[in-house]
Amino acid sequence: MLNPRAEISLNHLRNNYNYIQSKVKDVKIMAVVKANAYGHGIVEVSKLLSQEGVHGFCVALTQEVRELIDSQIKNPILHLGRISSSELDIYESGQVRCTINSFEDVKLISDYAYKKNISVISHLKVDTGMGRLGVNIDEFNKVLDQIKSCNNIHIEGVFSHFSTSEEEDVQYRDHQIDQFRKVVLKVKEVMPSVKYFHIANSAAILTCSEAWFNMVRPGISIYGVSPLGVPHEGLLPVMKMKAPISLLKNIKKDFPVGYGRRYVAKKNEKIFIVQAGYADGIPTEFSNKGKIEINNMLYSIIGKVSMDLIAVLDHVGKVNIEQDVVFWGSDSLRLEVLSKQYNKIPYEFLTGVSKRVKREYVDA
Repeated sequence: MLNPRAEISLNHLRNNYNYIQSKVKDVKIMAVVKANAYGHGIVEVSKLLSQEGVHGFCVALTQEVRELIDSQIKNPILHLGRISSSELDIYESGQVRCTINSFEDVKLISDYAYKKNISVISHLKVDTGMGRLGVNIDEFNKVLDQIKSCNNIHIEGVFSHFSTSEEEDVQYRDHQIDQFRKVVLKVKEVMPSVKYFHIANSAAILTCSEAWFNMVRPGISIYGVSPLGVPHEGLLPVMKMKAPISLLKNIKKDFPVGYGRRYVAKKNEKIFIVQAGYADGIPTEFSNKGKIEINNMLYSIIGKVSMDLIAVLDHVGKVNIEQDVVFWGSDSLRLEVLSKQYNKIPYEFLTGVSKRVKREYVDA
């Protein structure tokens, strides 16, 4: 097939989950599967992790909540995003936990729950220094008092989110941990029934056991990529981005390749065309700079990355039409390294893989 493909290793996914679980021991794992499981396929990833024993899942959008429910996922689902007044029905069954970010959220949920005669399971988010969603820490006590007066809101968990956990300078990370510890102590004092406290993302899971509390939210580490800038020995890349060679070609000296004539042959050269481009998620930053891999050998991308095609210099002369090339996910092309080379973050590579790229799930 002359189509780009993302090969998803289920064995590597299992490895990463089990590595993280063995590291945090009895701490509950809420795997982050938003953005189509970081490009890996939310349904397939969630089903496998559910089989492996994950406690639950975190998503950003109500659309993602419904996708998990429609695929018969039974684990708890934490909706990290804002509560929508038009989609409050997703919290009725008790499987989905809403996130309370404000005074307004408390009133909205309480009024809805009262009308439906239900109790809505919720997690309260406190902003300890990220500056995005979450109740401001100086308003935290007032929100707690407001929630305590509502009989139809059940606070199951309290959480926050790190701003700088990937950075070598841990001063601000530790400041946020200190802030969150104060929150935890207060909640345990006034709401002893709250079960879970969580702030640790992938970086904090890998580097800071003090941040684990009794629940963690691994995202990119589940998919085998370290957020710390270098590959991690315990994590294996889950996605291998591949595409086939569609054409072999000889070009003469001084002949241009691709849009804008950004590459001109220095001599008579052999090139090949790969059936993938920026419409599939291949970054345009690879233009005249990137590498692909075939049989553990690296080849140079030449000219501009176009929507559907990429040209590669054939310095060996032993490639074949329909033979696969690898863009990332091999030992030589780890996203931790590529991200530094192209001044990007690995999340962009993974979530940028488009819908037209077929996901192939393998047990290798």
